[in-house]
Amino acid sequence: MLLRKCAFMIVHNLIASIEAKLAKLTVEKVTIGLRYTCVVLSDGSCGLAATLDERQCCNKFNWSGPLAGRPALELARGLATADPIASSIGLATVNAVFSEDAPLQEIEPIELLKIDKDDVVGMIGNIAPLACDIVERAKKLLIFERNPSQQSENVLPDWAAEWELPRCDAVFITGTAFINKTIDHLLDLCTGRVAIIGPSTPLWPELLGDISLKRIVGLFGVRVCDPELVCQVVSEGGGTQALLKHGAVRAAFAS
Repeated sequence: MLLRKCAFMIVHNLIASIEAKLAKLTVEKVTIGLRYTCVVLSDGSCGLAATLDERQCCNKFNWSGPLAGRPALELARGLATADPIASSIGLATVNAVFSEDAPLQEIEPIELLKIDKDDVVGMIGNIAPLACDIVERAKKLLIFERNPSQQSENVLPDWAAEWELPRCDAVFITGTAFINKTIDHLLDLCTGRVAIIGPSTPLWPELLGDISLKRIVGLFGVRVCDPELVCQVVSEGGGTQALLKHGAVRAAFAS
């Protein structure tokens, strides 16, 4: 399958690929937490996405009335808007469909990308546990953050990716890049091996098989086994580790 080129190419194709299935479903529950958003659909499936806080109002999203009971496709299309909360809800809705039958993770991202002492590794967003492992193996780790809490040789503002990512042998991108619509451009900048990681990652195997996205070798996300428990964790502000201990498991596709 060759994905069409357009603005926000990947998110548009994510939605289009499951549009028929989404059209048959309604939204059972939406929980918007400090760190994550989760959406439960009428077939019992549940998806997660990071809650994107851009410090702006939700001008594009219609909040009149409850979200529960609405068509799943309506909420999924929020992913293709510029509204941060609508985008988080949209990706969580999409992930509910994609993650339902995703296989359990059998290999660590760092192993799949075969990181060694000669590699310069890029990381979009600071994922502390993974960063520690990479530092022990790689020649150099470059972390790109929108609002870096510290400035150092290894922690750079996100705009530095424009010239630094092309020289990276391997790159880890968080699924949040689908929400803020930077995923297409980030992949264009990458010349090395790429893994997309975190609970926001859409587990859509077509991302591995498409010839125009051949740099992606792994998708590492989660599958929700207990929607009720996951919604509780999200509502209480729980992060990734809390989700993995209470109702979610690691899932992945690897090429």
